[in-house]
Amino acid sequence: MVEPLAAVSRFMLAALAVAALAGCAVGSSVRADQAAPIAIQSVRLTAAGHYIDLRYRVTDVEQANKLLGPSVKPILVDQATGRQLAVPMTAKLGPLRQTQARQKPDHLYFVMFTNTAGLVPGSKVTALLGDIKITDLTVQ
Repeated sequence: MVEPLAAVSRFMLAALAVAALAGCAVGSSVRADQAAPIAIQSVRLTAAGHYIDLRYRVTDVEQANKLLGPSVKPILVDQATGRQLAVPMTAKLGPLRQTQARQKPDHLYFVMFTNTAGLVPGSKVTALLGDIKITDLTVQ
């Protein structure tokens, strides 16, 4: 019989392994021995290639609430050129991203970026979401 604490420890180790295999690197506000409080689900071209749609899932609500929120300005960086892609601001909708004062567990969030760098499927990007830095993401 597996003790509950041992099962939780195995789950945490598996989560750390998945984050490491996904190429996640975190910023200065998250210790190196911690997994990122979010998991990137996809980075895709949308709207005939004019936008990049980044989807992420919150895995650690407490850390995500500290690091993410309405005041955070997400940036997507093209690794080949260093160009930074910003979240567009519309007059009626505001920024094209989901913002909440408190993140929800296991909720899928989106952020749209203007594709001013001309990214194509296969391009490598780095996502900067506040103090969270996730590198080597591949645009689909």
